[in-house]
Amino acid sequence: MKKLGLDETLENMRKMGEVLTPYNFPHNDPKIEDDLNAIKIMEGVVDGYRVQMHYNRADYGDHILETFQIFGHSAAFLPFAVVVKLAKKMLGGYNLSLVEIFKDNRKIYCWTVCVDKTGKPLPAPHEADSEHCVYEGFQYIYMHPSQINFY
Repeated sequence: MKKLGLDETLENMRKMGEVLTPYNFPHNDPKIEDDLNAIKIMEGVVDGYRVQMHYNRADYGDHILETFQIFGHSAAFLPFAVVVKLAKKMLGGYNLSLVEIFKDNRKIYCWTVCVDKTGKPLPAPHEADSEHCVYEGFQYIYMHPSQINFY
């Protein structure tokens, strides 16, 4: 079996996300979306760190919400440089929001971006209520878990 590079892995995740969009919330029950999670996760090594990545795409009619979760395979935390590198490669570099949550003793870095039907990034819905951050020239919005509806 051929081992995929990072760009190929992310492209495959993007394609799978497009195929699965009709099965995701809000068009379907969140239980169906949860049942599909196993095929939305990919693993890879990025800058020497073994990471797991989860991509989801939800169509809300007037916009699409793309979500990209990154977490260490066995490490509790990942270097922020790795997390930002992956988020920008997967979601682009504009209007990204980050929320960090802990699950199973690991930090999950959950990036989101709202895009229009052509894929153009839109301002984040909670931008006014969120912290504006800059990391090495990359601007993003930091949100607290209480601002997110995980359904």
